[in-house]
Amino acid sequence: MRTRSRARSWRARTAAAGTAAAALLGGSLIAAPMAQADPGPGINQQVGIPAYFHPGVGTDAQPGGKQYWATLASGSGTPGLTIVNIANGPSFEETQPNPVFKDAIQKVRQAGGKVIAYVDTGYFGTSDKHLTTRLGDSSIEAWRIQIQHDLDKWYRLYGPDIDGIFFDQGQNDCAYVNEYKALTSYTKRNHPGALVVDNPGIDIPQCYADAADIQVTFEGSYNTYQSFTPPQWELDSDPGKFWHLIYDTPADKAPLAITQSKQKNAGTVYVTPLPLDPNPWGAVPDSAYWSAELAAAKVAPTAAPATPAQPTATTTSATSVQLSWPNSGPSTVAGYDVYRDGVKIGAVPHQTTGTSQFAAADLNPSTAYSFTVRARNDAGVLSAASPALNVTTSAAGVNPPGVPGSYTGSVAGPTSVNLSWAASTPGSAVLEAYDVYQDNARVASVPASQTSVRLGDMTPDSTHTFDVVARDATGRVSAHTASVTLTPPSPVGGPIVKYSATMTASSVQYRATFQLPFGSHHVFIDADNKASTGFIPFGAQGVGADFMLENGILYKAAKDGPVWDNTTWKAVDLGPGVSPLKSTTNDEYVWEVPTSVFAGMNTGTQHIAFHGSLPDAYTPIVTVVQQ
Repeated sequence: MRTRSRARSWRARTAAAGTAAAALLGGSLIAAPMAQADPGPGINQQVGIPAYFHPGVGTDAQPGGKQYWATLASGSGTPGLTIVNIANGPSFEETQPNPVFKDAIQKVRQAGGKVIAYVDTGYFGTSDKHLTTRLGDSSIEAWRIQIQHDLDKWYRLYGPDIDGIFFDQGQNDCAYVNEYKALTSYTKRNHPGALVVDNPGIDIPQCYADAADIQVTFEGSYNTYQSFTPPQWELDSDPGKFWHLIYDTPADKAPLAITQSKQKNAGTVYVTPLPLDPNPWGAVPDSAYWSAELAAAKVAPTAAPATPAQPTATTTSATSVQLSWPNSGPSTVAGYDVYRDGVKIGAVPHQTTGTSQFAAADLNPSTAYSFTVRARNDAGVLSAASPALNVTTSAAGVNPPGVPGSYTGSVAGPTSVNLSWAASTPGSAVLEAYDVYQDNARVASVPASQTSVRLGDMTPDSTHTFDVVARDATGRVSAHTASVTLTPPSPVGGPIVKYSATMTASSVQYRATFQLPFGSHHVFIDADNKASTGFIPFGAQGVGADFMLENGILYKAAKDGPVWDNTTWKAVDLGPGVSPLKSTTNDEYVWEVPTSVFAGMNTGTQHIAFHGSLPDAYTPIVTVVQQ
């Protein structure tokens, strides 16, 4: 399994800092326009672009996110899917939708595109980088809560303008597949009709086939793509399930990359000339490249497939219906889309024999539903809907679960609280989950094996009430626990405290306690003791940052000055699996960097400033002298 912590870091900066990559699209990078390609036979792809640029930045003279989003909303330049990313998810300090982002999203959707929102899953904390949540916890349980919070916040702030969720930094190990299946279930249960995309960025085993609607199974350079061969099960499956992201693709190679992506059975594709460093998703390609890419992804129109037969319900429970219908035999059908009350809820690949099966889950007890099926060919043409199957789910269990016991709560920090309870006694059915409520609104659902949570994203000095219910496999819930009322306090001493650095002949250690749930944690390092060289942070004018630590990545400044854009930083490789971030305990971040990294500029003295991802969240400058 590979990690993409490095990629995650620039993803946060490109949108949150409002930077542009226009300079990367001129000069010799695109020496010739991409060759035009006429639609032909094969897979009718949609182009899906990571739009990791701020829609409020840029001018006609210096194009930026404003111009790129305008292209995406132009109709002729509108892709099938656009990923919106503000700060590795929705910005934690926002309580209202960002009007600039909201306007950009709405215009893309009005032009016929779909917009899906970025949520970081951090590999559920299981990668060799030991990625932590904003609250500094790397446990699966903590990531589960943060992911649910972030996807719910996208919908709370942007509501009907969001078509689904893009789960980044996804696992590809079957040991964790149930976590991703649970995420898809949670998303679709609470936000009907949502499209769910997982991004492991590499091949996945077949256990992930139904973990999401779409899987990103390649994220890499054009050169790497030449040796990429999907496993046979992917080649035999529905192309609508797979998405390939191909960067560093010269204009004269882009048509071949799209042709190859069709041969490799990708129903969604994005090709860009931008390289990995500093950011392959920092701009829309120039107009000639982009229009040719959109055209090459399409195919000539084809006839619609035959209408599927009416599905039947092989089993029905209080919360699910198992659907079945006969396959159409050898045909042009690539897959079947399944609809519940007119809303698409999933898809299954076509089989040449036997029957297709689909489990419609997360239903309500004693509720009538209507299910239909539509066949879809490689060209993306849908058949008419099958005759509807009308079915009513079974009743919930007679006896509800018992109320969770020994329920307690405590303040965990300026923006978070801890809640815990004793396991409920099952009623008529197996206990399935606990639902956690804040101010009478559900904010988290955890499996029955988990009996504690840490909730975050609260405003310091705000008062909230919390309670918990147990839920069984038939959907019946217990009575609510008695509520607890908690008020997280304001951070004492400021957002960043207990900051220091220690330098020896072999390494430099940096440590600070971040009292707010920043998306990014920075250390700006002036290694040559010259304030005029390197990046000059807005809130630390005496520091000429030659290096920067951002979460688990070390960067070196690629130019001097106060302007932060996509050419400012270049990642430093400390070795395979080596991260400068050594620990994140009780909100204290500790980094360690070998002094050899600073060779050629190490004067024995450094000036540093710590920073969280808010404009004014800087510490005073710290001077550290080699011991």
